[in-house]
Amino acid sequence: MNSGYQEFKPSAELQQYVECYWLHRFETVGEHESPVQRCMPFGTLELILHLDDNRCDAFFNGQWEKLPPAFLVGLYRDAVQWKTVGSCRKFGIRLRPESAMELFNVPIAPLFNQFTDVESYFGKEINRLVDNVYGLRDIGEVVRITEAFLLGLLKNAHSKQLHISEATRLIRQTQGRLSIDALSENLYIGKRQLERIFKGHYGTTPKMYQRIIRFRNAYESFRGMSSTPNWADVSYKFGYSDQAHFIRDFKEFTREVPTSIFLDQYQYFRLPEKQVRFA
Repeated sequence: MNSGYQEFKPSAELQQYVECYWLHRFETVGEHESPVQRCMPFGTLELILHLDDNRCDAFFNGQWEKLPPAFLVGLYRDAVQWKTVGSCRKFGIRLRPESAMELFNVPIAPLFNQFTDVESYFGKEINRLVDNVYGLRDIGEVVRITEAFLLGLLKNAHSKQLHISEATRLIRQTQGRLSIDALSENLYIGKRQLERIFKGHYGTTPKMYQRIIRFRNAYESFRGMSSTPNWADVSYKFGYSDQAHFIRDFKEFTREVPTSIFLDQYQYFRLPEKQVRFA
């Protein structure tokens, strides 16, 4: 068995909308299953395409379910377990959440903690991308086709200032450490209005998104470390009131304590190889 994970940088023109592209591959003989993987809630959308036959299952509602050949994952607050059966290559487009409105002109509120096949959400036009990358062995070509598709959407997008986009970006820029009161003041809108906007677009509150982003930054600060971090220092660095607060949030999003996640990271998590940029 052989597996790997790699990330690819988007072009400068798309970096406002796309965090990265990624490829996960699992190679085996016959119908061997991959180890169970866990994906953390990182405050992004994932548009995921199977480049070969669909061999991937995810654990939902107490059972393993076969995933669609191409699907969109909304904002998540839970860690998701998944595995492949036999060899499989999955290509992902990690989108910033505001991109759903800015590129595709659709809110993603119904997809909070959910996923759906791409055609039912984006329409038949998305099948052009799915069909054009299916079966390609050259990942550089996959990225180039994807970029061309997204740049085509960008040309037709209507540029406008949206409170939801400003709020989402500001939460990310401050690593989730900006209070909701301060966020409302920065945007000159009331907290209730901000909450209505978030729920209408994302299906959750600005407070939940802020907590997810803070969790992500805390988690990424120790991912790949060789020695156990000082959790009190991590708690302080990322604006938790104390270590107990940090551990409560961590358990809510992962169902594990930070030490268990740290010790298991090489077994469960895909540590990215160096990012690659294609011209």
